[in-house]
Amino acid sequence: MSEANELFTTRMRKATRKIHSVSDALVNAKFALSLRDEAVWGGGLFVFYHIFAFLEDAKDRLNMPDYNKLFVKKILYRKKAFEEDLSHYLGANWQSTPKSEALENYIEHLHNLETEQPGLLLAYVYHLYLGLLSGGQILAKKRKMFGEKNTLQNMYVDKVTDFGDVEIGELKKDFRNAMNEIAEHMTKDEQDVFIEESNQVFLMNNLIVNSVGGQNKVLCNMFYKASIFLLVVIGVVYAYKMHK
Repeated sequence: MSEANELFTTRMRKATRKIHSVSDALVNAKFALSLRDEAVWGGGLFVFYHIFAFLEDAKDRLNMPDYNKLFVKKILYRKKAFEEDLSHYLGANWQSTPKSEALENYIEHLHNLETEQPGLLLAYVYHLYLGLLSGGQILAKKRKMFGEKNTLQNMYVDKVTDFGDVEIGELKKDFRNAMNEIAEHMTKDEQDVFIEESNQVFLMNNLIVNSVGGQNKVLCNMFYKASIFLLVVIGVVYAYKMHK
């Protein structure tokens, strides 16, 4: 398919493939080992909450037709869901958690875009919400399988990745269709700038993910538990040989 006939969302996916792959690997490296640690999980929610909250608040401030169009269903709004999860994982005073320099820089960049090039905020809406509907769902399933309190009585269901009875596949399809319809009214130069900003989305996401701490503690705990298990095995083997 020629570029002229190619869907805009397909062009974006191809153009951001390398940085997107780096981003996926970083998220997995940061959080896959931290699925059982609520503080680390909450730290990840905390950094992304500020980005999602900004984007949803900006929608109301700007009231731009294209911006409104991209929020294809009300269920996409995630700000309140983030806040509920953060209260659970970080406590009632979660809002007093200090922001990292990377997060402050990200928010400042969004403020500048809102003032100077508000249309480019749609790049952040598209990639972040699509990410939540894709990789976010995978992480949520892993949390249910490997997270703490894995019993039916005590299991906490993350609100931010819970879209109720809405079919995720259909929601993603509608979301992509809306983005393609918006892009039809862009010039070639505007599309190129939008794709360039899309790479910036993943770069800035990587920076805030990297700013989340706590993984060293998780790794130490895992190493400690593995060491105890190994000592027990060695003890059993030794006792067996002694009495053989």
